[in-house]
Amino acid sequence: MTMTKKIYISTLLLLTLGLGNADAQMSRHQKNLLFEADIYYTQGDYYYAAELYTELAKVSPKDGELLGKLGICYFNLPPLRQESQRYLKLAVEYGDTESMYYLAKRYAEEYRFIDALRLLDSYANKADRTRSAEEIAYARGCAERAKQMVQAPLGISIHNLGDQVNSPLHDYAPVWDRNGNRIYFTSRRRYDNTSEKDISEQYDENIFVLDLKSESPAAVAAPEPLNTRMNDAAVACSNDGSSLMIFRTRKDGYSGDLYEAQKNIYSWTNLEKLAGDINTKYHETSATYGSVDESVLIISSDRPGGYGGKDLYRIQKLPNGDWGQAENLGPDINSTYDEDGPFVSADGTLYFASKGHTTIGGYDIFSAPILNNGWGSPRNMGYPINTPGDDIFFVIDPTGITAYFSSERIGGFGLQDIYRATIDEATTIIYHGELVSGDTPLGHQARVSLINESNGKVEGIFRTDPQEQSFVLALHTNKTYTLVVEAEGYRTFEKTVFFEEIASNPEEIRERLSLSK
Repeated sequence: MTMTKKIYISTLLLLTLGLGNADAQMSRHQKNLLFEADIYYTQGDYYYAAELYTELAKVSPKDGELLGKLGICYFNLPPLRQESQRYLKLAVEYGDTESMYYLAKRYAEEYRFIDALRLLDSYANKADRTRSAEEIAYARGCAERAKQMVQAPLGISIHNLGDQVNSPLHDYAPVWDRNGNRIYFTSRRRYDNTSEKDISEQYDENIFVLDLKSESPAAVAAPEPLNTRMNDAAVACSNDGSSLMIFRTRKDGYSGDLYEAQKNIYSWTNLEKLAGDINTKYHETSATYGSVDESVLIISSDRPGGYGGKDLYRIQKLPNGDWGQAENLGPDINSTYDEDGPFVSADGTLYFASKGHTTIGGYDIFSAPILNNGWGSPRNMGYPINTPGDDIFFVIDPTGITAYFSSERIGGFGLQDIYRATIDEATTIIYHGELVSGDTPLGHQARVSLINESNGKVEGIFRTDPQEQSFVLALHTNKTYTLVVEAEGYRTFEKTVFFEEIASNPEEIRERLSLSK
């Protein structure tokens, strides 16, 4: 589609759109282009609006409103976002009010917090501004918190997975199959020669796979039926890696549903749409298994009745195997803004991304401890996990040491990239177990359960790969556990595990566990 794309405009709509300051300098043809550009802009079709505004800016290079709309168009087009700043700066110089707000957001994304705050204060005093006092206060709060957090970084190492994994476009939503030691993630890179860009100048979503066991991990496209000509995005993986939940758009390319695929030895089966109160006509784009036995789902949805935007909901599997009604997680977890990307770790902690609470810009990652009746108040995970850009889709291993997430930050290979975080935790023992039968590997899948002796609760379940009889668990010091290993054809193996407090860095323990028939 080109600039000659036709659009029918009603006389009433034409009359409601102003020509702006450029009117006096424009020919009749150029005025018509401005009409068309303003309609694209109003409809959110920023790419075609930007094409027309670019041509018109050649005629009126000092028109602040025109340059401001061009800058705002680029601001809303992810692949072209960096181009927005020079137009927004020019627009502010030529007196455009609305550009001040967007330029402040760009300054914050570049860690220029003082400049962002000054610009927001000036914008707040403008009589012709369109943003509310609440929106300005929200943007100021993000910049203030970011300035404080960046000055007090946490002891966390962040590593970009590199250009063999990340592309110049969006790469996000890592889903960790810990049993197979691989990462599924979603990418907006070009899939093949027939791929087309959408209204935001991005290709459709497809699922890619990263084998963490490889010496030089590189992303490869997931096979059919996981990828189609629709938008396909990885969402969640079962504990044993045998099922993968994905989001797939419907034929309209916009709305969509959650599906589940089952894996056999060689391939994935056809996807089955999740039933019950999971999918609606609204947007349910992310989910996680909310319990060890996978009888609970936590989903994000913008269905009516929430606290604002996308909310997180809990859905319990009923005794007959059906999914029950969705229950909102309430105002402690959900804010008046968007919540997305939920993940429940092995110890029951809820991790999720939010644009509300105490965010420092865009989506930030929060953690909420498990309580008897749900989860406690969320805590911002701090810098450098969170930045002024979008940080979302956080998944962490049972050790509590290594995590993967997606982030749009300075220094990446493109837009959002996949990152690995290594978190220091002085009270955690990383327990590596290897299962054998005599002197030979087990050769069968085994189920490893970790039971907390103080309350009898199962704190972790691990299903091993028949080809790789090893597992990793996170054990806290000064706590007694019972380790239970079950495998077909072998006697149940039990072992009491206890480690005293350690004073230095996390310790790794490696043991061979021998099962008998």
